[in-house]
Amino acid sequence: MSVKPDFAPSRDQTSEPEVRPRLRTRAAVGFAAWSLLLLVGFIVGVARFAVGPYLSREIRGRLRDEVALAALSVDVETVARLVADEPQTGPLYESVVAQLRAARDRITGARFVYIVHQGADGKIYFVADAEESPEEVSLPGSVYDDAGPLLRQVVGSLASPGVEEDFYVDQWGTWLSAYAPLRTADGTLVGILCVDLDADNVRSQESAFLRLGALALLIAAPLAAGGGWLLGRNLTAHLGALVTAVERVAGGDLNFEIPLPPEAEAAQLAAAFNVMTRRLRELVATLEERIAERTADLERQTAYLRATGEVSRVAASLLDLDELLSQVVRLIPEQFGFYHAGIFLLDETREWAVLRAASSEGGQRMLARGHRLAVGAQGIVGYVTQTGRPRIALDVGEDMVWFDNPDLPETHSEMALPLIVGGQVIGALDVQSTDVGAFRPEDIRTLAILADQLAVAIANALVFAQRQEAMRELQRTYAQDLHRGWSDFMAQLSLRGYRYTPRTLEALGKGGDGVSAAPLTAPRVLPDNTLLVPVMIGGLELAVLQVRRPPNRPWVDEEISFALRTAQELAQALESARLHQEAQRRASQERLASEIASQLRRSLDVTTVLQTAVAQLGRLPGVAEATVHVTLPDSVAPAAEEVSS
Repeated sequence: MSVKPDFAPSRDQTSEPEVRPRLRTRAAVGFAAWSLLLLVGFIVGVARFAVGPYLSREIRGRLRDEVALAALSVDVETVARLVADEPQTGPLYESVVAQLRAARDRITGARFVYIVHQGADGKIYFVADAEESPEEVSLPGSVYDDAGPLLRQVVGSLASPGVEEDFYVDQWGTWLSAYAPLRTADGTLVGILCVDLDADNVRSQESAFLRLGALALLIAAPLAAGGGWLLGRNLTAHLGALVTAVERVAGGDLNFEIPLPPEAEAAQLAAAFNVMTRRLRELVATLEERIAERTADLERQTAYLRATGEVSRVAASLLDLDELLSQVVRLIPEQFGFYHAGIFLLDETREWAVLRAASSEGGQRMLARGHRLAVGAQGIVGYVTQTGRPRIALDVGEDMVWFDNPDLPETHSEMALPLIVGGQVIGALDVQSTDVGAFRPEDIRTLAILADQLAVAIANALVFAQRQEAMRELQRTYAQDLHRGWSDFMAQLSLRGYRYTPRTLEALGKGGDGVSAAPLTAPRVLPDNTLLVPVMIGGLELAVLQVRRPPNRPWVDEEISFALRTAQELAQALESARLHQEAQRRASQERLASEIASQLRRSLDVTTVLQTAVAQLGRLPGVAEATVHVTLPDSVAPAAEEVSS
């Protein structure tokens, strides 16, 4: 007597003595249809509830990242000028349009790229549009009536990049739009960068996945139907094992396979089902790999954006050139993981690229000895500073331009980017890595944007330094003029101050008993309870207030502050009086000069003119004698005539 397999019911366990052919056919057809529906439901469910939402989030996330990256490439200061008071045509406008077109070319699927801002009346106006077609371009200053819901809501307060929640329809079609704020260095929102994706483009990406699912369905459907047919034929013997297998697969366990039974028919069914699960497993694994790769790319792009933002923030916040360069070369290796970063600036002759900041130990040694490279003659940096074009050596051993630097022996790949301001090269950003082929396309794009921002920051720092030096020179000149003016003014005074007591108010002569102390810069109390307060204007001590009181009444802060305010008011009043007297003196001199000129023009006789001149000069204050000597060449006059008064 033979023993039946555990998963096959015996004849005694069936409700009928044998399975009729008609029943087996019906069961086979029904189970085949059920298996096919199960497969379709599984694939549709995965597409609808798992991959579909992920693709939607991925598309919107990628669009948000790309519009944020594009905003970094726009010259915000130029946009601010277009919005404020510059005519929205000409070179400035064309430069912004060129930047928008470049951003449009970099953004996958972008149809329209433009900049808008909110006017004083609350409406949204176009600033610049990347569109070339005259029929579709939005002219600067025109009202944007078809703005998306999110743009209308945040046009005056957008803080970070955003994407519309859903498609919206305007006169040009159906779009998915993203926005990024354009802010100046002081944080002022001057405009919003807008990017429109055609809805058909977005839906085509989703349709591509659906086609992949349909292909998988077409591949798996015959297998499922065949397996269901065979399983239905052996329903009475293997129904329990099949239900278990289907439940496991439907539950997500794609690694489960049916053990092959000894019967040929059951073995074929089990093998077919196992093939189906393997195909599904391979399909899901491939999809998971693609999702993982895309996720890794997005994470890397996010990290680059974060790093670029950090470096850009530092570059925009520092105006001291040395500190700016030091911070940037420190942040680039930290954020991007490179071996060395250095910044070269051209000298005044524009013949040498001088290393101004470096991150590595070798770079510090180069700085200490004043490392420099000849423009156009030495290494990648020399090439970049001459041509104004980036240069990348993915394997420095094979690059003919590369300069073998003994201070950086571990370098295997190098990239140099020009620092350009106003179309003129001012230096280069040099980045080196210990890996061969270390620079990916996203590295190059990110560092190119960073180099542009760094160049602007360096130019701002240089302008700031020049203005500071001009301010210091102006202050020195003002101090010299002030000191000279007060020296002349004091020389004319016959007294040196006044002394007040409850009984008298007396003047102090030039030889008076004034305070014989070192110059004061702040109030001071002497041991005898005398308060000394300097009277100062522009850093020059004009006088000293001396206030004495009994020792039993010490000075308090409020009284000292009052005395200091009094000294400040006195200084302003003295300066105003001096300037007034100086103005009067100059006016008197101008009147006297005018009178002398008038007197001189009244006569055409040389003797009379000379006599009038010395007579009028004798009227000047303090003049004891005035003389004019007429000196002619010997060939003209044998002697000089002298007229005195």
